[in-house]
Amino acid sequence: MSREAPPAPHLQGEVTVNKSRFCFPPNSVATSAGVFAGDDPLKFYFPLLLYHVCAVFALSRGVHALLSRANVPLVISQIVAGALLGPSLLGQVLPHASELFATPEGWVQLNTVGAYAFVLQIFVIGVKTDLGMIVKSGKKAVAIAFFGTVGPHLAMYAAAAAVGARVPAPWKANFMLTNLNVWWSLSAFIVVCTTLGDLNLLSSKLGRLAMSAALIGDFANTFSIAGITSYLLASSPSEKVQRIGFLSLLTSAIFIGFLAFVARPAILRLMRDVPEGGLLCEARLVAVLLTTIVCSFAGEIIGLHATYGPFMLGLMLPGGAPLGVTLGERLDRLVAGVLMPLLFAQGGLRLDVFKIVDASICLLLQFFLVVGVAAKQVSCMLPCLYCGMPLREAFILGLMMNFKGITEVAYASAFVDSDVFDEQVYTAFMLNVVLLGAATASVVKHMYHPEEKYVAYRRRTVQHKKLGDELRVLACVHSQADVAPMLALLDAASASPVSPVAVYLLHLAPLVGLTSSVLRAFKHGDRNCVPSGGTDSERIVNAFQYFVQQRPVGSASLLPYVCIAPYATMHDDVCAVALEKRAMLIVVPFHQRLAIDGSVENTTASAGSVQAANVNVLNYSPCSVAILVDRGSLSVVPAGAATDGFPHRIALYFLGGPDDREALALATYMAEDAPIGLTVFRFLPPPEWRKGGDPEEDRLDEEALQEYVSRWVDDHRVAYSENLVCGSDEMVGIIRKSSPASDLLIVGRRADGPKSPLTVGISDWSEHLELGVLGDLLTSTDFGCQVSTLVVQQQTRAAAGEIRRSSEKNAEKPPESDGHV
Repeated sequence: MSREAPPAPHLQGEVTVNKSRFCFPPNSVATSAGVFAGDDPLKFYFPLLLYHVCAVFALSRGVHALLSRANVPLVISQIVAGALLGPSLLGQVLPHASELFATPEGWVQLNTVGAYAFVLQIFVIGVKTDLGMIVKSGKKAVAIAFFGTVGPHLAMYAAAAAVGARVPAPWKANFMLTNLNVWWSLSAFIVVCTTLGDLNLLSSKLGRLAMSAALIGDFANTFSIAGITSYLLASSPSEKVQRIGFLSLLTSAIFIGFLAFVARPAILRLMRDVPEGGLLCEARLVAVLLTTIVCSFAGEIIGLHATYGPFMLGLMLPGGAPLGVTLGERLDRLVAGVLMPLLFAQGGLRLDVFKIVDASICLLLQFFLVVGVAAKQVSCMLPCLYCGMPLREAFILGLMMNFKGITEVAYASAFVDSDVFDEQVYTAFMLNVVLLGAATASVVKHMYHPEEKYVAYRRRTVQHKKLGDELRVLACVHSQADVAPMLALLDAASASPVSPVAVYLLHLAPLVGLTSSVLRAFKHGDRNCVPSGGTDSERIVNAFQYFVQQRPVGSASLLPYVCIAPYATMHDDVCAVALEKRAMLIVVPFHQRLAIDGSVENTTASAGSVQAANVNVLNYSPCSVAILVDRGSLSVVPAGAATDGFPHRIALYFLGGPDDREALALATYMAEDAPIGLTVFRFLPPPEWRKGGDPEEDRLDEEALQEYVSRWVDDHRVAYSENLVCGSDEMVGIIRKSSPASDLLIVGRRADGPKSPLTVGISDWSEHLELGVLGDLLTSTDFGCQVSTLVVQQQTRAAAGEIRRSSEKNAEKPPESDGHV
């Protein structure tokens, strides 16, 4: 609670903060002349604020670096950091250092700066929120929102009635149980987005459901509370109260009209002529922020909370580019990273464990909190179970919604008035918030693994494709720069009516300027909420559609999708689409390409994140995966164009193992019914080096190669070269000599396969592990190869459900559906 300043009769200029009276010296200056001039900088306002920012930021980040290993959200770490700086720890060890946070000046600064940061943050969240989630939400989300709000309300009111005689009189006078009930039952959408973002569950199925339920609950609660309040004011016998109610309704309606018909059009006008993919200039961004502050100030004047106007204005504005992206790029780091920790650390600073002296009061509070947690858990699980959701997923969703309630209390605690909680109750209350929040988040992250859903329960590989079946390829692109090499690879596949290819295009975009992830089928004319603008997806899809239209009838089909998600969870959507569409091969672009001057450059500014997403796809994919490294050698050959020899020449380097056999199957498919030049180079070590190998793998390798030789080799278009080499140097020499004659090189990743003695000398120098030893060699600048490379990994047996298949996974076997995701 707020600190009471000692009486100081010689000071003037009283200030009231949270019903506590502070006094400040008149004509105070903000900055000091420095320690060499005899000043104590921490006695002046501005140096004191800088000290608070630095101390809270450094400690909260340090605490989170430790607690994040247990999946504790950042807001909980910030509250813990505040508690460490308060009387619970620092006040006991270094009382003078702790007093700097309890001074009247310091407390007013924390309140003011923290509240201002929260206003800006909630405006950013409002802009990023997609109101279309309400329209797209199903009955399940509506039921969860309704029961998850009503259940805790009824349960806690019933608990209060049951133990009414034991409720302390101050609790009744201050409406403490009513406040606690409202905080626990009514949840903010900002809490869900922040929490799921910390847990990397934004793009998961349960994460989307939780966000939809939270958004529906927010709007329903806002309008219901407004209606109930208006009714109570209007039915009051006092004319003064009725007049206040009428004026509140009138001014609120005028305020909403101002937001919708003045502030919103003004900001939209600022965004009108911003070029595609561009950001708002500094002057326009300042104008947007000033408009937000004006709306916040106007709301305070008419009696609304300072955050109401900015949040409603944000909801009225379109997310994504350019406004949402600009706010995310230029405001998020400052507000959420530097200023917002002050708000939540303030809640921890008021926590004092040495004030807990009455065990009966704490146990009574614990009783109400347990009732609230249990009621919300059960209330959210019931509609899920009724809709047929598995018990485990329903329990996890209940934890997500319960954590939403816990963290909502943490958000609200920063604004708790000293009249609501005394120091003992507040401390016990916050300890429960921290422990419950940390425990619930850890349990959710430990129990919920979306990748468990990606088990295909059958072989989804090119090698196991039946003759005449279409090849189902999920082609992933991040930008227009990935389109040309991906189309060139599909052109080299040479689909025909006899061996057709079904292309599922997935345009991957990072979650910037939005709070909720998106995964849906592409529709022309729909902006699709792509942060870089809808025309980016339009151009990508148009290029693929034109390519498909140029193929012979019945040889190729296209179904495009748009995915907007954080890079950390982007693989969830990739694997979900691959599983739903029964894809046999996922093709993802490599994060580097060849520049004009011959050097290697990153394909995007987020190349490291793209690389991490590719690694996650390799780890969790329900089918085979190929990484396409573009070096400009492969291009689309127009139909009927004259070429010298074959339109495409492909070389495959075979060492053995499941990945190499999958690469061989893919190369064979590409050369089946088209004039494609294909040469398979097999490398064999000396017989004495092959001892101790896997006989079963050797047998499978021989069978695959014998079938290839007997069926396809003609020593003209399709060739086979077996090479006995005595070390990696000889193998590299053959590769260096043969690779320039090809447009595309295909190799197996060989990450989990048997180790070959021929790669021992070069495996220690691998830079990109996702490419395997040979793939990394071919794409390295030292090797000097300028031929595009395709690195293939076959679907693992675990991903096919052939090993470690539990009864739970069998019960949740996904249907073989061709419908849209």
